[in-house]
Amino acid sequence: MKIIKTITFYLTLITIFIGISGCINKQYEVQKPLTDTETAINYLKQLEGKWIVNGGKEGIFEWEFDLTSRDNVIIERLKKGTPTEMLSVYNLDDGTLFANHFCQLQNQPKLIAINSDIEGDLHFLCKGEVGNTKSHDELHMHGVHFKKEDSSLIIWMDMYKNGSVDFETRYELFRIDSEKGQELTKLK
Repeated sequence: MKIIKTITFYLTLITIFIGISGCINKQYEVQKPLTDTETAINYLKQLEGKWIVNGGKEGIFEWEFDLTSRDNVIIERLKKGTPTEMLSVYNLDDGTLFANHFCQLQNQPKLIAINSDIEGDLHFLCKGEVGNTKSHDELHMHGVHFKKEDSSLIIWMDMYKNGSVDFETRYELFRIDSEKGQELTKLK
């Protein structure tokens, strides 16, 4: 009788653990993690300050990068001052560059900097973990790219759903104190 109770107890525990692990938003290994993370974090640090965007039908809005924690963490505020404002936090951890994004979709993808095939592109890719979702297949920002142009910064986000990129959002940012930034500020 004692053996049956013990077996039943362990089978119950195994069932619970299998059930819990089946619900977890699992991580997966990123294939091309960025190795020159020091250059990448410095690239992000150079973005510090206020930017402005003409988001088309979304209107004109601000974007901001702040340094904190002895200049080792970059906080990005997207669509600043709007109902769809979002936040991303970039930091190095043991030589790996991570980003945690707090989305208007109410989820939190966790991203890692990877090597990009696009010249001048700093690319972050979801590492398979998206907080506040039941599945990695729910709509979320799966990737974000930063690319400096002559007088602007291009940022685009790969929105992922059901196993593939569903659509892309693209923004061209201008520093608030630039000529184009001042023009957009007057239109705001």
